[in-house]
Amino acid sequence: MKHYCPYCNSVEKYRVEKRIIEEYKGIKVDVEEKVTFCEKCGNEIIVNNIEDDNLVRLYARYRELQGTVSSEDIVKLREKYNLSQRELTGILGWGKMTINRYENGSLPTKSHSDYLIDLIKDEKRLLEKAKMAYEKKQITEKTFDKLVKNEKKDTDLRGYLEKELVREPNIYNGYKQFDIDKVENLISYIASKVDNLYLTSLNKYLWFIDMVSFQRRAVGITGLTYMKEQFGPVIVGAKYEELSKLEDKYKREDSEKNDGGLISKIKSKGNFDLSDFTENEMEIVDEVIELLKDKSVKEISDLSHKELGWKKTERFKRISFEFAEEMVINERKNF
Repeated sequence: MKHYCPYCNSVEKYRVEKRIIEEYKGIKVDVEEKVTFCEKCGNEIIVNNIEDDNLVRLYARYRELQGTVSSEDIVKLREKYNLSQRELTGILGWGKMTINRYENGSLPTKSHSDYLIDLIKDEKRLLEKAKMAYEKKQITEKTFDKLVKNEKKDTDLRGYLEKELVREPNIYNGYKQFDIDKVENLISYIASKVDNLYLTSLNKYLWFIDMVSFQRRAVGITGLTYMKEQFGPVIVGAKYEELSKLEDKYKREDSEKNDGGLISKIKSKGNFDLSDFTENEMEIVDEVIELLKDKSVKEISDLSHKELGWKKTERFKRISFEFAEEMVINERKNF
């Protein structure tokens, strides 16, 4: 390997040694870096691609230790509202290239990082900030409308789902009231653990989780009601379609199949909040995920067909949680 050496004023061979960066900005990081030396004169030289790799590792470790916002988090925030870097910078009132630098790997200042994290967690504050920026003419009306329409769309959808899915606790929802926030966080968590979470399989994940929970605890987790369909249990009224379009915790990706139909996957945004889940609930969730995550859509569907709840319920009828008493999924030998 060769590189230009400013000391020799010529291109020379170089060697690479490893050393540890113990501290960065007052924080103990203990990150390995690669250092390059000219073979001819022995002086340390800078090889750009190696130095870039060093910075990537250093910044990643610093972000991890400090909880600094990542470039991916900023990109996801922009994508949710279809904002350009310039538009987000205008909303925040920062320097023209600030967001560009952060998305390209530069470390944000602590104040900028903390502020961005707050906006990602509580995006109503982003709307308030955009309103102020619009009034100060830092952004256009078109940019401001993007945020307003997105919030209205999400609010309308959530209101519709709550109206359609909230029922008094009964045997068809596991004696649990539907909680849209809990379901949304659960879907995001499942998607973070399953590489290819197809929309059709999501129904089965949720159903198995609720039924196993009812068997062990006499109560479901989500408050959802399920009905029998040809390929297994689905959320009543096919409301999984609408649930998949919530955009705060996950996103839906559609692609066309060879026959012209659509195949949909759910991708987690990684910002799920599990604080409302008990330890027992998470044990059940993790167990079901572990049992299903490596199975194909058909295999998961076939497993649901082995359960009494699917076998003994007429098509399009609600599935009673009374069938949870004899869940085959708990007999691991059948997997």
